[in-house]
Amino acid sequence: MKHKWTSPAHSAACLAALLLAASPALAAPDDDSAWPNIVKAKTYDELEKKWCAAARDKTHILVLPASLFVDSRELMCDSGPYKMYRVMPSDDKDDFEYYIDPPFGAENRLGCDGKAGVKVKVVAVNCRPE
Repeated sequence: MKHKWTSPAHSAACLAALLLAASPALAAPDDDSAWPNIVKAKTYDELEKKWCAAARDKTHILVLPASLFVDSRELMCDSGPYKMYRVMPSDDKDDFEYYIDPPFGAENRLGCDGKAGVKVKVVAVNCRPE
């Protein structure tokens, strides 16, 4: 008879707890500036206003309706147009990849990408300074 503390489930739970406790890379950052800015918008106009005002030197996560990406559009900012679009990879017909491409040659720009299932109604897109 096995001891109750040596079950595979218990061993896996102990290993996971040990890894989390021992790994500083998995711990939450102490510095609040390391956390991305989360931008939520429900309409194109709301997104354009928030996006054009967003700091270009910080990471952002955009939470948006997937429908904003159906027709390619541009967010018209003073720094130039950012093109919004989605594609379905030829090797993965269950997902869309979402992009917001920065203006070519602009300094202090953000590039964004994300991936979600084709039936997902709200997507999160990661945006990083380039």
